[in-house]
Amino acid sequence: MEFYIIVTVVCVTAFTADMILRYMEKIRSFGMETRLHNIKGKTIPIEDLIPHNITMITVFGTAFGAFGIVMKLLGIHPFVSFPLAVFFGCMVNFTVMHFIKPVIQHVGGDDLSARTDLSGAEAICIERIGGDDYGKIELVYKGRHYEFEAVSEYETDIEKGERVYVLYREEQFCVVEKQSEVLDVINEK
Repeated sequence: MEFYIIVTVVCVTAFTADMILRYMEKIRSFGMETRLHNIKGKTIPIEDLIPHNITMITVFGTAFGAFGIVMKLLGIHPFVSFPLAVFFGCMVNFTVMHFIKPVIQHVGGDDLSARTDLSGAEAICIERIGGDDYGKIELVYKGRHYEFEAVSEYETDIEKGERVYVLYREEQFCVVEKQSEVLDVINEK
């Protein structure tokens, strides 16, 4: 019983911390979303049964521990309850990855991750970017608005309302270039 309680408490705590950091504090660079394996199933997506990142390990551990506690309270023998708890954890993983995650991403999930390449994306300057200073840009990605700190690539002033291209992005910081500068280079040739 103690084993299941410890697993459940540790996994619930880790999952809660992950969700707070990910969705409330917008911190995504601590590696919990990095894939641990890349298994491709043909008919049954086997990779959805096995936890594929640390976040899903916490989901698996929570389901495993909670089901184990219920089995223990019902008086089921450990030789039966342990494999059933593992099976239940796998089924919860499959349900989350195969059904719940796609719905969350479609309805209201954050489509823009830290790894999304924004090179060449158009944006609008919403706070003046001085030649040697920072400013802010607003970018529309998949119908959602995002704001980033930005700096001018060629240290030119970019006024509020001017259109820019994103050249490089690192977390919440972008290097941008005015659209007129791009057109000037094309017109020179």
